[in-house]
Parts: sequence; structure tokens; C-alpha cells
Amino acid sequence: MPALRDYQRAVAAALLSGDTGAAAAMIGATPDRLRIHRNTMLTALANAMALTFPAVETLVGAEFFAQTARAFIQAEPPRAALLSLYGGGFADFLAGYAPVGALPYLPDVARLEWAVERAAHASNDGRPLADIDLGGTRLALLPSLTLLETHYPAEPIWRAALDADGDALSRIDMAPIRAPLAIWRADDGAAVSALSATAGAFLTELLAGGEAEAAINAAASADPAGDPIAAITREVLPAGFVRLSSSN
Repeated sequence: MPALRDYQRAVAAALLSGDTGAAAAMIGATPDRLRIHRNTMLTALANAMALTFPAVETLVGAEFFAQTARAFIQAEPPRAALLSLYGGGFADFLAGYAPVGALPYLPDVARLEWAVERAAHASNDGRPLADIDLGGTRLALLPSLTLLETHYPAEPIWRAALDADGDALSRIDMAPIRAPLAIWRADDGAAVSALSATAGAFLTELLAGGEAEAAINAAASADPAGDPIAAITREVLPAGFVRLSSSN
């Protein structure tokens, strides 16, 4: 007699592949009942993904998104019961999914939406990600902060898609561009801020464990013609992902 896990594996394989005959015979159900269960499962997961990736859904259309989500679900089924944890591999899936090849910026938008989803559920309790002395000012980065290096203008595309602003989308230059982003948990939910290459390099060094001098040097190297102190003062010090205090 098959073990319970054998039944579970057979049913799971049938639900993902659509070939329900063998599993139906094993558990004493009709293939039609399993197909109904399969459709319910795929629809529920696709709907959950639409909540996590609303901008991607807007960009490709609801029907095409549902088809794409189903393809992803079959390729990478959930491994945890919490639907909020599902979808981390969607951006990489899109990067290799031929039907969206004409939208090369789409994986970056999906990466941004996944980072926003994770930040929305993150906590700012506990130790900061970095805590340095910057000329008499103590700079601490919120625990929820993540940096995302995008290769297309994902942030303006994301905002325009969420606003369903077709005119704004049409005005965005979709050409490749290095666009570092900061994503963190704010008081009213996830927040996103575009960064210059200088500020992005500064924060990247800090998150890697670098001290203030190393972070400033990294910022200077990112744009030799720029002013790293000015960029840090303008973009980092007043940002919502930073806590400042006197180090005296």
C-alpha cells in the first residue's frame, strides 16, 4: 500500500501537470474532480500573485498576467503555506519567459514589487543594518532597508502603472539605465526612493559592513566627477530609512 507521501506527491504532480488520471485512480477520485481542484488552486495562486505584482499585471493585462502566473506556478509551485511568501522567483522567471521578451524592463518591475512586498511585512525593530559616525552625526540604517539595483527605469514605470497613467508611461524612456533604489518599511507601509549611483554606492558599502570612510570612497568612485558629500547630504541623511543622532 502506498505511503501518505506517495499519495501527496501523486496528487501534487497531477495538479501541476494536468495529467490527473493516475492520481485519480490512486486516491479513488474522478479525474474531473481533480481538474476542478487544479483549476481552483491555480486561480487562487494567480490571484494572490496579482495582489503582489499589480504593476506587472497592469503592464501586460489581466488575462495575459493570469496565463503567465499559471506558467510560473507550474514551474515553481509554492513551498510554504503563506501566500505572502510566494513569488520570489517571479522576476527571474519573467527574464527567461519568451512571451514577454519585448518588455525587457518587466523583470525589474517585478523585482521592485517583490521588494515592496517584503518591506511591507518587515520590521524595524532590532539592530540597525549599519551604524556609523559621520562627522559627529550618528547614522543608522533601518533594519527593513533593502537596496535594489535595476537596469531599467523600474521605479517610474511602477508608479505610472499603479496610477494606471498611460500618458505617464508613454513619456518614460524605456532605454536601459542603472537605477539604484532604496526600499524600506515606513510608518504607512513600504516606501521606495530612487538613488543616484553615488548614494547607491555609499549605502551598498555600508550594508556590506564598511565604515564611513570606505563608504564615502565608494561613493566617490561611483561618480568621479560628482560630489559624494553633497549626494549623501541631499539623498541619504534626510531619507526615511535613516535614523540620525548626535555622536557626541
